[in-house]
Amino acid sequence: MGESDKVVIFDFNNLVFRNFFINEVFPHTEKPDFMLWRYNIINSIYQSLWKESNITEVVVAVDDKNSWRKSYFPRYKESRKKQRDKSDVDWDLLFSNINGLVSDIKHYLPFKIIKIKSAEADDIIAVIANNLKEDVVIISNDEDYLQLSSNRIKLYNPQKKEYVKCDDTKMFLLEKIMMGQKKDDIFNIITPDDWGRTEKTEGKNKPGFGPAALKKVLDIGIDKWFEKKHINKAYGEIDVKRHYKRNQVLIDFNKIPRTIINRILDQYNDYFFPPPSNMYQFFKKYEMRYFLENFTQVEAKLMELY
Repeated sequence: MGESDKVVIFDFNNLVFRNFFINEVFPHTEKPDFMLWRYNIINSIYQSLWKESNITEVVVAVDDKNSWRKSYFPRYKESRKKQRDKSDVDWDLLFSNINGLVSDIKHYLPFKIIKIKSAEADDIIAVIANNLKEDVVIISNDEDYLQLSSNRIKLYNPQKKEYVKCDDTKMFLLEKIMMGQKKDDIFNIITPDDWGRTEKTEGKNKPGFGPAALKKVLDIGIDKWFEKKHINKAYGEIDVKRHYKRNQVLIDFNKIPRTIINRILDQYNDYFFPPPSNMYQFFKKYEMRYFLENFTQVEAKLMELY
């Protein structure tokens, strides 16, 4: 590969959900339009080949149903199930269609589908991006990838339809580690693992720790702040050093376990594409009219990935 070659990496679950929760797909009905949903997903990937120059590879990173983070911190993403239980979406039907699409992409198309036991798309994307020499474009709405920002690794936000970057990745990580991430149920640095599950904290809101609190810590000096004794009236002494490590492991891509890294690289390096003759069958199976009617052009573009 030449110096200007580029690898595009899709966060598949992000791609799946942002194309499912649109009015045209009717996500909250008994019969969502999965034909349109599938078309939009494949078209998003295909169109990226025209928007970017010198693309030699497309990687599609897929979440496993289990995550090593959940084993490390059992309350990780604990609110997701409650939110889904309250939703009127048929999640079993959606995940069945997701699994079917993943299988078919792997069988018919020249996109590298990477799915690893106990790994999330975040892990796959971070490991592959950090181990490539080529330029990388990550396509996702998830701001977690900003910690990978560099001259070589860029993040495109499809919702904003623009590239986003982080000029200070160290500060970005520090902010996330200290303040936590509500979307993933990663508590802030002054919230213990068992908050809400002890007699004195049950039903109480978590202690707050936002930008103003972080600024005070930085003004004091983080090392000095760690050495101070931290007491919560409802809980007692707070082990902020341990909570820092907890959050660092959960958030910092440099803390991905070596076993996960090895699994990702092994699957990526040993990946085999399906024969090019399979491509037409995919579009025929799902009745993707645009791709069938323009197959000569579509085939020529996809052949650049072989």
